[in-house]
Amino acid sequence: MEINTTFYRPPEPDMAEAWARKTPSDFEFAVKVWQKFTHATKIGEGEGERGDPWEAPTQADVDLFKKGVEPLEQSGKLGALLFQYPPGFHYTEENAEKLRWALAAFKDSPKVVEMRHNSWSDRAAATGKLLAESGASWALIDEPKFESSVRQEFEPAGSIFYLRLHGRNRAKWWRHAEAWERYDYLYSQKEVASIAQKLKSVARAQGERLGKAFVFFNNHARGQAVVNAIMLSHEMGTPVKSRPVDQLVSQFPQIAGLVPLSKQPPLL
Repeated sequence: MEINTTFYRPPEPDMAEAWARKTPSDFEFAVKVWQKFTHATKIGEGEGERGDPWEAPTQADVDLFKKGVEPLEQSGKLGALLFQYPPGFHYTEENAEKLRWALAAFKDSPKVVEMRHNSWSDRAAATGKLLAESGASWALIDEPKFESSVRQEFEPAGSIFYLRLHGRNRAKWWRHAEAWERYDYLYSQKEVASIAQKLKSVARAQGERLGKAFVFFNNHARGQAVVNAIMLSHEMGTPVKSRPVDQLVSQFPQIAGLVPLSKQPPLL
């Protein structure tokens, strides 16, 4: 599970302890780091820009965040810390140093970094070296591609293969009334099958060298992330063990045959 609330504020240790306690022994969390480490200005809960500048993060900020995720670390359920940088975070020597500092602050934790501007992929060798030296992996993102968008090969870039699928709603990506509209997209069966084939190719090519792998759908509007996750699980040959709410199955009948039957009696 990818935790997004930690982007807006450091987690409370009691909350993280509950996450660890209430989940199966083999369950892992990917935790998005606090925006103070990645963004120059504050973003509100609804991803609306507030524009207030952050002060430079301090060791006290690092200690606060570490304390919040410590229960996940201790339980072995911290899969990765996700450092998500904004599209306006370009490759410069100053920004590279900011990235290096942030990753060094969490040197003992598994880390992945999401870059969205092509200046990082244009300098792929330098970016890869920085991440490798910092013990971090480069997150792969699926999104609409524009001139300024990051370019990546569909392959691991570090010890963790981390894929985030944001949807391909090109028309609403930059121009939308509400932030959620950007992610209002349902991957088609053909698109999901293509993603599954690429994942299988990576697994075959990497073999035992493939470390941890995470795949997350972020096209969360209208429950579409859940629908596409079910579709991908089916394509990957991993049966879905639990049934989502009947309302979702009714709204997206393409998953009706991919989930367990409903235990609810039929309506007369």
